[in-house]
Amino acid sequence: MTHRAPDTHTGEHDALAVGWALHTLDPDEAAAFEAHLATCPTCRQTVDDTTAILGDLAGAVVPVDPPPRLRRQLLDAVDAEPAPGSGTGVDTPEVGPAGDGTRPATDTDTDTGTGPEPRRDGAVVPLAPRRRATRWLAAAAVVLVVAAIGGLTAANQSLRAERDSAQAAAAAQAEREAAVADVLRDAGSPGVSHAVLAGTQGGIVGLVIDDGTGQRVLTTGLGPNDTLTETYVLWGLVDGTPQPLGTFDVGGQGPDVRSVPSTPEAVPYAGFAVSLEPGRTAPASPTRVVASGQVGR
Repeated sequence: MTHRAPDTHTGEHDALAVGWALHTLDPDEAAAFEAHLATCPTCRQTVDDTTAILGDLAGAVVPVDPPPRLRRQLLDAVDAEPAPGSGTGVDTPEVGPAGDGTRPATDTDTDTGTGPEPRRDGAVVPLAPRRRATRWLAAAAVVLVVAAIGGLTAANQSLRAERDSAQAAAAAQAEREAAVADVLRDAGSPGVSHAVLAGTQGGIVGLVIDDGTGQRVLTTGLGPNDTLTETYVLWGLVDGTPQPLGTFDVGGQGPDVRSVPSTPEAVPYAGFAVSLEPGRTAPASPTRVVASGQVGR
């Protein structure tokens, strides 16, 4: 039967693992912790996670100020460390007149024989080792450093998201500008049908291009529509009768291009019109025409 080694991991080891990854432990601490690290998967994971966070931190571009409570917490950590002889659980031996580490004999020692015998060899009784304030100060600092690293990593991720969003917006804007340039170029090409759309109040609000593969609508003055309750419909005029060609949406006031699927058969339209319709499908006939224009070649 295989026996699993007892788990010796404690909360103190978490701080030591971070300190070991940050190279803040003194040589004795590092050596003692390395022995524990070799058998503790929890500490190995903490070391790996801290190292990974430090790698992400290297890419941070915005400085983040430490928390205002940093100084107070570090000072509290030092104040909380008990001073020698202040009730730490370790008795400080009384020193005899000769300073030899012995204490004066008492009646209890000589009469009852129940008291501890004084040291006769003159050796100083060593105090039990006490953890130094710097040890806890380093541990407290490690915890705060990890918290600061987490804040920096979050800030870095936020900046990356903002950068990606800005890049996506710039790419979309460049695509729109290229589409507008293509429509204007095709409108000046010989043999390409096009119609300048005028609004019901006058003024140019758009341009329709028909190059035989489908229609493209350049919107310059059509207002945005509610994409949940209404839609724009492009109509082709044949012998004065409007035929629905397709629907499209307008998202803003700036120039934009919307493609309308091509019809099964190429039809020489005499003109085009645009209507704004309730619902999301084209009706049999336009409800409210908002722009129209004659075809030019």
